Amino acid sequence: MSEMLPLPSFSLHQPESIADCVALLAEHPDSKIIAGGTDLLPSMKYGIFSPPTLVSTQRIASLKAIEECDDGIFLGAGMTHLEIQSHPLVQQHHPALATACSEIATPTLQAMGTLGGNIMLDTRCIWYNQSEFWRGALGGCLKCEGEICHVAPKGTGCYAAHSADSVPVLILLNAEVEFVSSTGTRRVPLDELYTDDGLEGPKAQHQELLTRIWIPHTTSKIAYRKLRPRGAIDYPLLLTAVRVDFDAQSQPIGGDIVLSALGPKPLRIEGVSPLIQSGDIHGAAELAWKQAMPLSTHHWASTWRKKLVRVEARKALAELLSP
Repeated sequence: MSEMLPLPSFSLHQPESIADCVALLAEHPDSKIIAGGTDLLPSMKYGIFSPPTLVSTQRIASLKAIEECDDGIFLGAGMTHLEIQSHPLVQQHHPALATACSEIATPTLQAMGTLGGNIMLDTRCIWYNQSEFWRGALGGCLKCEGEICHVAPKGTGCYAAHSADSVPVLILLNAEVEFVSSTGTRRVPLDELYTDDGLEGPKAQHQELLTRIWIPHTTSKIAYRKLRPRGAIDYPLLLTAVRVDFDAQSQPIGGDIVLSALGPKPLRIEGVSPLIQSGDIHGAAELAWKQAMPLSTHHWASTWRKKLVRVEARKALAELLSP
């Protein structure tokens, strides 16, 4: 267990402003950002990362702010999952996001982990997220120190799974993320951060700091479901988020489905909007099942996880479309 393994030595900086933080990141190119530390610190104990310097965001008050505008809300990347799920603005405008944050790990970790940290979460699998000794017994992991991805030994890339609970909902909300570096500020659609190769991770430059998440107001409704072995602690075996768009008469006019925890990036189901518009719950769930290709990233069989795509998609759609 990670708590029984020692942390490697590192220096810690605790800036109190975004400007000071990005300056430190530029000054220490081998550093890593630490927010809640709920994923980074265990990974450091496992020998996955050994950064000589950590730059903490804990003292930067502006990263914990939430702001409502005429057409949406800005969420500070430093807001904890507990703060997100309990905030009145999130509960009012985006209850599915509140639900997603409420199902992350445990209440203790929800009070520590941040929304920005979840968005930038490293991909994971049963071969990668192990101690250095364990990985070494198998010749290492492609993403860390080896030459083979044990999920797909004949492949050429890393197939560790994307498992960030908040991201499928945020993608359906058309969220955008704002990064700040010593060279300026940029804002990009959230779903452009992720790639098919787990080696790359979220596409942010090393010296960039994720500061805010922009979510436009919407009249659409979203349902979120998480499949995991236990009702707490465990990472997901499957994440399912469904959006249904409605007209002024509350009739469905389309929608979308995003699945995650199946591969290196969230999967948006192609061609599902007409089926949702027609109320064809079975057809939409079947289409999700056909496009889902779970990989052997978990102890549980990928064939079983694929079958559960039908079940989870159907339940999420029924929640939004049933009278």
